[in-house]
Amino acid sequence: MPTDRDQEDAEQALRAALLETLVNMGTVLLTTPEGRAEAARSMLDQAERAHPAVAEVFREAAERVRG
Repeated sequence: MPTDRDQEDAEQALRAALLETLVNMGTVLLTTPEGRAEAARSMLDQAERAHPAVAEVFREAAERVRG
């Protein structure tokens, strides 16, 4: 049976994976500052509709993509 610690570990792992994917997608696929800014805006738009825990990751990714 999973413990609270297992749940926390799983949540942290999911958060880290999502954040890494979003940031890499924004910086690797979009090589211009304008493209990264648009990606950041899109992430912030997604954050408005997402679950609070996911929204936090979208906002952090947007910050990192913008630089």
